[in-house]
Amino acid sequence: MTQTFTSQFDQSMRDYYDQRSNEYDEWYLREGKFADRLDTDQWHAEVAQLRERVQHFGHGRLLEIAAGTGWWTQHLVRRANVIALDYAPSMLQQTRLRVQNQQMEVQCVRGDAYALPLATASVDGGFFGFWLSHVPLAQLPTFLAEVRRVVRSGGQVMIVDSAPSAIEQQPNVEYFHERILNDESRHQVLKIFHTPATLATTLTPLGKVLDTWTTGRFFCGALVEVR
Repeated sequence: MTQTFTSQFDQSMRDYYDQRSNEYDEWYLREGKFADRLDTDQWHAEVAQLRERVQHFGHGRLLEIAAGTGWWTQHLVRRANVIALDYAPSMLQQTRLRVQNQQMEVQCVRGDAYALPLATASVDGGFFGFWLSHVPLAQLPTFLAEVRRVVRSGGQVMIVDSAPSAIEQQPNVEYFHERILNDESRHQVLKIFHTPATLATTLTPLGKVLDTWTTGRFFCGALVEVR
């Protein structure tokens, strides 16, 4: 379903993720409402592929945009000093607890991805997992310009996100999906699926695309050197 992405819709989507914090990881784990999905073994194998890549990425001062529950933060902090940024307070609390429970440290910052609260060239790299697919096409230039502003020249940015895994899911097209939380509340969420090719094109404004990949069916990713 397509529709206009308004400021009211943007706020509604932000509120949705704040409400979803306690159940977000069910998606990664294939639990709860996701337990009856097909190809569970392949899903877990591809999540493991992403984990392997993330575990070997990052150094110095690293900005993670849309950190969510800290699912990827817990791996990034083993190599870098992570600034975990998210707009949803409840997501940041999940991140903070997850990292603290593993006796590690992270700087959690509430902020807007379209107006990053960091100085120019103040971080050595960046990471965003499953965030690019929620950035409206009209707002991509603003978002990428902010990333390029805060990451120093020569720094690297890693992106992982959702690939089109069903026939009706076309890459680089805005879809509005209805999401149902465990309390049965219904929410409309913007989703844009990517392939290695669309990631390469989309991320070119950041700098030099060093690598793109797919895990098979469900996910894809890219590595960019900021220029």
